[in-house]
Amino acid sequence: MKPLSLTLCGWGPYKEKQTVDFGKICREGLFLITGPTGAGKTTIFDGITFALYGEVSGSIREKDSLRSDFAVPETPTYVELSFLHKGIEYKVFRNPRYDRPKLRGEGFTTENEAGQLYAGDELLASGSSSVTEKIEELLGLDYRQFKQISMIAQGEFQQLLTASSKERTQVFRDIFQTRLYDCIASSLTSEVKRIYVQIEEKKHRSDEVASSIRVEGEAFAELLGKKNRNYGKIVKAAEEEQERLGKIREDLERLWQEQETAYKKTVQQAEQWKHRNFLIQQYEEGCARLKELRAERDRLKEDVKELEKEFKKLPARKKKLEQSRELLRLLAGQQKQLAQWQKQQKLLMKKQEEYLKLDGAAKEKKLEYERLDDRYKKASAGILAMDLEEGVPCPVCGSTHHPAPAGMEADVPSENRVKELKKIYEEAWNKAMEAQTQAASMVGALKSLEEGLKEWNLEDGGQEAGDKLAERISELEAFASEEEKEIRKCESGYQNGNLRLEGLKSSCAQLRSSLKAPREKEKKDVGSLSRTLSELEQERRRINREKEMAGARLENNKKAISVLKSHLSEKEKLEQVYGSLREVERAANGYNNRNLVFEQYVLSVYLDDILRASNQRLTAMTEGRYELNRLPVTRDRRSKEGMELEVFDQYTGKKRSVKSLSGGETFKAALALALGTSDVVQQFAGGIQVETLFVDEGFGALDEESLSQAIQILTALGGGGRMIGIISHVEELKERIEHQIIVEKHNQGSRIAAEEMRLG
Repeated sequence: MKPLSLTLCGWGPYKEKQTVDFGKICREGLFLITGPTGAGKTTIFDGITFALYGEVSGSIREKDSLRSDFAVPETPTYVELSFLHKGIEYKVFRNPRYDRPKLRGEGFTTENEAGQLYAGDELLASGSSSVTEKIEELLGLDYRQFKQISMIAQGEFQQLLTASSKERTQVFRDIFQTRLYDCIASSLTSEVKRIYVQIEEKKHRSDEVASSIRVEGEAFAELLGKKNRNYGKIVKAAEEEQERLGKIREDLERLWQEQETAYKKTVQQAEQWKHRNFLIQQYEEGCARLKELRAERDRLKEDVKELEKEFKKLPARKKKLEQSRELLRLLAGQQKQLAQWQKQQKLLMKKQEEYLKLDGAAKEKKLEYERLDDRYKKASAGILAMDLEEGVPCPVCGSTHHPAPAGMEADVPSENRVKELKKIYEEAWNKAMEAQTQAASMVGALKSLEEGLKEWNLEDGGQEAGDKLAERISELEAFASEEEKEIRKCESGYQNGNLRLEGLKSSCAQLRSSLKAPREKEKKDVGSLSRTLSELEQERRRINREKEMAGARLENNKKAISVLKSHLSEKEKLEQVYGSLREVERAANGYNNRNLVFEQYVLSVYLDDILRASNQRLTAMTEGRYELNRLPVTRDRRSKEGMELEVFDQYTGKKRSVKSLSGGETFKAALALALGTSDVVQQFAGGIQVETLFVDEGFGALDEESLSQAIQILTALGGGGRMIGIISHVEELKERIEHQIIVEKHNQGSRIAAEEMRLG
C-alpha cells in the first residue's frame, strides 16, 4: 500500500480542509514530516490509519474525539485517502462519530460514523465495518499488524530496549498474540489438577464400594477399618465369601426342588377337578348363549327388510347427484373464466395507460428532434465556414480567399447530437407502438372470454355475476356433499346388516355343533386340595426367601467386587497419566533447565528472530561495533522470563547491559530493534510487503555522525519503491532530507504548508 494523497478536514488540530499530495512530495525514498511539537505531525499517520481501519494510532487518542476544536459548525470532519495497491488506485472516505454545533438554533447534533471505498469509479464497500473488512482483505493485514509494520514509534522502542524482562514480555505478548501459550500452560495445570481430583474420587469410590461388600466375621471389618486399606486383601476375602454363599444357595435350591415336585403334583390334581367343573359350566353357558343368538337373529331379519326398501331407491338418487355434479363443474368453469376476464380487464387498463404515457413521451422526443434538426440545417453554412483556411480552396466556390465567411449562431447542435436525438425519438416511438399492439391483443382475448359468459351481466365488472356464481356453487356443493353421505350411509347399512345376519346364522350353527354334554353332571369340591396347596406354598416361600437372600448377597458382592476392581484399574491408569502429564505441566510452567514457562519460550524464539533482523541494521549503523543478544539464562532463577537483553561490544569483546549505551547508541539500537520487529511481523503476516513506513521522533539524541548513519539506513530501506516518512521536529533533518511536508502551528489550529523541495 502506497499513499497518493491524504485530505483531513475538521480533524484534530486542522480546523479546515488540508491535503497532502504524497505523489508530488516523494513517490519513493525518504521524506520528512516536520513542524513544532504538538503541531499535528503524527496526526497525518492517524489520518491514514483511520481512513484504512477506522482506528487511530495513538494510545491516548480516541476515535470519537477527533473533531477539531477550532472547526466552525459548517465544517465537516472527515478523512479521504487515495492509495496505490498492486497497480490499482483506490480511494477511501471516512468520517468518525462526532458532535457538532447545530447550524441553526442552540445545542449539538451527532454525525454517525460512515465510510466508502472505491476502486476507480466502482464502489467496493459502504459502511464503516464493511470498508474495514474489505481493506483487510485487500492488504492482507488487520489494524494491529498494519500499525506494527508501518509505524515505528521510536520513543516506545527506546523504552522497550531498556525495559525490564517482564515489561518487554508484555509488549511482545501484545505484538505476537502469545497469550494462547500461557492458556495452554494454564490448561495443563488445570488438567493435572482435574486428574488428581479424579484419582482421589476413584479412591473415595473404592472405599464406598468396599464398604458395601457383606462378609461374615470380624476379620473383614478390621480390613475395612484400617486407614490405608489393602484392597488386594479386601478383594480376596470377598471372593472367599462368595464361594461359601454359593454352597449354601445350592443346598437351598435342592430342598426347594423337592417341595416344588410335591406342590406341582397337588396342583395337577386340583387342575383336573377344576377342568371337569369347567366343562359342566361351559355346557350350561353354551345352551344359554345359543338361545340369545337365535333371538337376536330374528330381530335382525326384520331390520334388513326395512334397509332393503331404501337400498332399491339409490339408483335414482345417484343419477340426480351426478346431474348436480355436472352442473357444479359447468358453474366452476364459468367462475374461472370470469376471474380470468376480470384479470384481463385490469391488465388492459394498465397497458392502455402505459401506451398513452409512452405515446406522449415519443411525441415530446419528436418535437425536440425536429427543433434541433431545423437549427442544425440552418447553421450548415456556418459549420462549413468553420473549416475554411486562407489559401485553401473553398469546397463550394473554389476560391482561395475568404473575405466574409458566414457566421454561426451560438449553441448550434452537432450532427451527432441530431442523429442521437433521432435515434432516441425512434426508440420511444417503437416502444409506444409495441404497447399499442399488446393492448390490441388483450382486447381480442377479452372478447374470447366474454363468449363463454354470455348469460351473465358483466356491466358492473362481473361483480354481480361472481356473487351469483359463488352462491349457486355453494348450494350445489352442500347438496352434493349431504346426498353423498346419505347414499353411502344407506349402502353401508344395508351391506353391514346382511353381513351381521349371515354372521349370526353361522354363529348359531357353529355353537350348536360344538355343544357336547359332559359325561358327569355334578361338580366336585376342590376346597380340601386348596388347603393342602396353601400349606405347601408357605413352605416353598420360606425356602425361596432364604435362597433369594443368599442369592442377593452373592449378586451384591459380585457387582461390588466387579465395580471395585474397575475403580482400582481406572485409578491405576489415571495415576500413570498423572505421572506423565505432571512432568509436562511442570516443564510448561518453568520448572525446566531454562527456567522458562511455555509462553516465554515462544516469545524468546520471536525475540531471537527480531534480534537477528535488528543486528543487520545495528551493525551497519555502528560500523560493526555493537550486536544485541538475548540472555540464554535469566539472572534471577526465581523469574520464569527469558526476555533480558545485553549488547556485545566488538571493540572490547565483552557483553554489557543495554542501559550502558549512550543516547545516540540507544537511538540506533532502538531503531534497529523497531525495524527488526517490523520485518518479523511482516514475515508472520504471510510475507506481505508494505511500501510505506513512518518513523516517529527520537532523532534529537543523535550526534551528526549517528544522524547520518540513521538517515543512510532509512534511505536504503526506501529503495525498491518504498516510501519512508520521518516524523520529527529536529532542525538538522531539514537540511539533510530533500522531500518535506511542513506542518505550521497557529493559535487557531494548524495547517499543512505547501510541500517544499529542499537540497541539503
